[in-house]
Amino acid sequence: MRLSFPNGEHADVTVGEGVVSIGSAEGNSIVLASGALQPRHARILVDPRGLILEVTDAAARTHVNARPIVEKALLRLGDVVNVGSAAILLKPDRDESIVTMLPSGSRAAPRQGPVAVVLRGVTGAHFGKTVPITDALVIGHGRGAGLDIDEAEVAERHVAIELSGDAIHLRRLDARSGVTVNGVDVLDAVLHPGDQIAFGRNRFVLEAPGYPQRGQVALTPAHAAPAITQTMQAITLPSDAVDTDDGGNGVWWLIAVAGLIGLGIAGLIWFGSR
Repeated sequence: MRLSFPNGEHADVTVGEGVVSIGSAEGNSIVLASGALQPRHARILVDPRGLILEVTDAAARTHVNARPIVEKALLRLGDVVNVGSAAILLKPDRDESIVTMLPSGSRAAPRQGPVAVVLRGVTGAHFGKTVPITDALVIGHGRGAGLDIDEAEVAERHVAIELSGDAIHLRRLDARSGVTVNGVDVLDAVLHPGDQIAFGRNRFVLEAPGYPQRGQVALTPAHAAPAITQTMQAITLPSDAVDTDDGGNGVWWLIAVAGLIGLGIAGLIWFGSR
């Protein structure tokens, strides 16, 4: 994870697992001299379970996506944390970790089975609402959009989110359009479950069960899987279990055994039918 400072209060800081303390006093992981910052203002806990913001001073003015925080808050990539007058944007380690090259042409075959892909509003006019995506969702400003975003910089047909068999694509529809994914400004992007998509003050989290998480390899889509009617468990034999230098006698021995077994079965059938 990377802590980025859009207003230039500090250089970007890449952090791993552990605790990142923020304040105006020396000894903090990040020392800021911006106004209204307390000496021990807050800290961010980073572990495999997620990101947690803890406000360590009762007098510290702290917000996440413009919502005031008194004690603790869960964070995700793309959130904006305001400590005093300083803004901190949570971004991936590298902007390039978000794939922005999309396949050209039409969408792939639809995903098989029930799909429950939705955008969940976390800030703005759509806070608390869910917007389903069944095939393609056009996002823009006006009646022609499946999701209407009331922002001055949003075009009438701004972007579309498209579902395919094994991926979710964010594709721009207007030459001037752009959007932020996990704090990174993009025009097009491959999306993953948990991604935060922002249009100005309006932020959404993508919920897409069954699709690969960011960093995972996409599973083979059902429509591309080979038709398999039977399976057999593989058996590993020791290297000395088969003698390959028998001059061909091994093959004739197997044929002879098979013949005897066949005669035995025929005899059983014959006597059983009498």
